[in-house]
Amino acid sequence: MMFLLSKTLGVLIIPPGIFLVLLLLSIFLLIKKRKKLATFLLSLTAFLLYLLSTEVGKNFILLPLENSYPYPDLNRINCEAIVVLGGGEIPHSPAENFWASVDPKVSKRLYEAFKLWRKVKKPIVVSGGSVFRSAESEAVAMKRFLTTLGVPSEFVIEEGKSRNTLENAIFTGELLHRNGIEKICLVTSAFHMPRSVRIFEAAGFNVIPVPSDYRVYRTPYSWYSFMPMPSYLRDSLWGVREYVGILYFELLQKERLLKWRAREDSNLQPTD
Repeated sequence: MMFLLSKTLGVLIIPPGIFLVLLLLSIFLLIKKRKKLATFLLSLTAFLLYLLSTEVGKNFILLPLENSYPYPDLNRINCEAIVVLGGGEIPHSPAENFWASVDPKVSKRLYEAFKLWRKVKKPIVVSGGSVFRSAESEAVAMKRFLTTLGVPSEFVIEEGKSRNTLENAIFTGELLHRNGIEKICLVTSAFHMPRSVRIFEAAGFNVIPVPSDYRVYRTPYSWYSFMPMPSYLRDSLWGVREYVGILYFELLQKERLLKWRAREDSNLQPTD
């Protein structure tokens, strides 16, 4: 119930849901003859939609997130396991024989994990469950992707219960902590890394960030940078979602995770 409630509230307060709320509120205000306030809300909505749909707006949102952790030298990394976070799937894709296939951003994370695995030859935990519609967990599709690239199946550990980043950390912790694994290479999208590191560190992991799926164009702006594009809006919305997610974790989820970690640590203590 809490999961569905958080998802529903998230849809309403994070763009584009908040834009629909503002538009409906503006219509209500117009009906109530509050023309000035309605005009202000409509103008604000239009401005935010335009700004977030441009490269300039996208970079303003995403650059601080993507620059939080530098891309590491893969030749110098030393970790006990690689953890790759899911981020969406395409259920029953014809290209995957009617089974789920991974979202494009997840495929970039998996390829980054594959590059890293070739260097360190450590177990890879693929973390992602089935949120609503898929017949199989995202972890199954992620494992299939990695084995297709050439990773032996015995190196890939499925964590197929998690529905969000907090659960990624909890269920991965249950798999790895019992085997004494604490130092992990965490692979996810660069814009998702700040929130993910916070959560996994709170779950008791020593995290080495390995960002992937960079979205910011690191080139000079041109006139085209000020043109609204659907892809820029999509990337901006992902960024806004991360800022809200970080705030949500710090205010409402962190204490829960620390309590789970304390219970987990006590369960791992040797008994006389």
